[in-house]
Amino acid sequence: MEHTLAMQIVGGVALLIGLKMNFDPVGFNKDIFGDVEGVDSNLMSASRMAIGILGLGLINLYCSLNVDDAAAKAILTGTAIGLSAFFLTIAGAKFRGYTDSIPTLPMIVLPSMVVLCLYSALM
Repeated sequence: MEHTLAMQIVGGVALLIGLKMNFDPVGFNKDIFGDVEGVDSNLMSASRMAIGILGLGLINLYCSLNVDDAAAKAILTGTAIGLSAFFLTIAGAKFRGYTDSIPTLPMIVLPSMVVLCLYSALM
């Protein structure tokens, strides 16, 4: 897969997730956690807005248009590392006892984007 295409796919998905988090944090929380106590609290909504996936998406989209192949590989690898850390943080909440389950959306989307980044960076 071409590096720029992978960066644009990952950047676009991350941008859409980040926009949803920022424009409707309460709805995003309810989509992820269901209708649990405190899901519509201002504190939980504010924490959703602070997650850097929006910035990650914008960086990938910008760099997909402005970097050469060597730099693209480094950016894709760095993106994979960042998304892995993000996923481990979410999964860690379950294993540390803060939630009953790992939300479905991050379980599917984040590892998929990590695989896409690594596949493109290594090819």
